[in-house]
Amino acid sequence: MSNINVLIVDDHPLLRQGLSRLLELEGGINVVGQASNGIEALRLMDQLEPDVLLLDINMPGMNGIEVAKTVREKHPHTEVLVLTIHDNQSYVNEMIRVGAKGYLLKDAEPREVVHAIKKVATGETVYSTQLMERVMERYHHMEMQYGRLQSAAAIQDLELTNRELEILQYICEGLSNKEIANALFISEKTVKNHITSLLRKLEVEDRTQAAVFAVSHGIFS
Repeated sequence: MSNINVLIVDDHPLLRQGLSRLLELEGGINVVGQASNGIEALRLMDQLEPDVLLLDINMPGMNGIEVAKTVREKHPHTEVLVLTIHDNQSYVNEMIRVGAKGYLLKDAEPREVVHAIKKVATGETVYSTQLMERVMERYHHMEMQYGRLQSAAAIQDLELTNRELEILQYICEGLSNKEIANALFISEKTVKNHITSLLRKLEVEDRTQAAVFAVSHGIFS
């Protein structure tokens, strides 16, 4: 493969110069230009047509997300690699949406940046391990929330009343019928009647099974 032409875009001159020197020492990578803001970056893009755009996010005039979106539309053969201090999930999501192939934080090791440039130049996707862990955590959280929504819909189909849900929560907390009655200011007989209705709707045989049902379906922890 021929040399990878890289355009560095960052509003901090010392960082640009440091990156440029680092990359020029690396065989197979050629820094063709530097830009201090998004508008200048797009002008140089038209002139240089680099293989990889090494891009910061927060810059004066035009931010990195807008630059990446424009590059994807006007220069589809250039791959975007984000290098930023921001680990905000919304920034990661936006950069994925506009087609960035990589996202690294500025505390990354130099060899990690070099490796990422070479990877995205071939069309591969590179995201820092730290960010991917957060993405996966968010995914699992959403998956759990979705599961709870499905469970809530199922409970709604069972047509539990608000009082039955209150009593089910107290059952999950281990309260006796007398304690539930005291908490709700109703008689024990009324509690028993609600529990009978609750067990029938849940199609379980006793309080323990009702509690297991509620916890396993994400209704109560």
